[in-house]
Amino acid sequence: MSGAQACPLIAAMILALFAPACHRSKPQLPPAPPTPLVNPAPRPARNPEEARPVPPEIPPQTLDIQPPPLEPMQVPPPPRRRPRPSAPAAETAPSVEAAPVPQPPPPLPQLEQILTPQQQKAYNEEIDRNIARARQTLAALAGHRLNEEQRTYLERIRAFLAQAEDARKSDLFRARNLAERASLLADDLLRSVQ
Repeated sequence: MSGAQACPLIAAMILALFAPACHRSKPQLPPAPPTPLVNPAPRPARNPEEARPVPPEIPPQTLDIQPPPLEPMQVPPPPRRRPRPSAPAAETAPSVEAAPVPQPPPPLPQLEQILTPQQQKAYNEEIDRNIARARQTLAALAGHRLNEEQRTYLERIRAFLAQAEDARKSDLFRARNLAERASLLADDLLRSVQ
């Protein structure tokens, strides 16, 4: 066979092979549901009241609208009352329950200065000197008559001395300041009396 005769033969064989595949039956799809009729678009109204759409009418049988069931409210029980003591009504006043007293916040920790042994010794010596000087001044003022302002100074000096002795146990810095105040006030008081 020549090349020109072979081409149509090959083409015929290829068509014969694929021809049954082309003639197979296509799967049948279910028919499409009929399309509902659509109302034609409303024509433009001349009157604005005609332009409002009219709601569809629903027959009463199809309305099955019920409100949701109400849940019962939970009411707390009434507060218990204390029995009243048997006393005449005229003598007792209506009792008012006191609100709980709030607790004060805990005190903040005190910051203390850390002193070397030499500093502690120097502070204690200074405290002793100021306390001794203030007490000497108070002893010198014992026989004098003092006015109201001077007596106030005298009481303040005594308070500073007591506070200095108390603070000496835990805070030397504060004790030194209090003793120094007592000594200075005592000197001022002695000058005002003379």
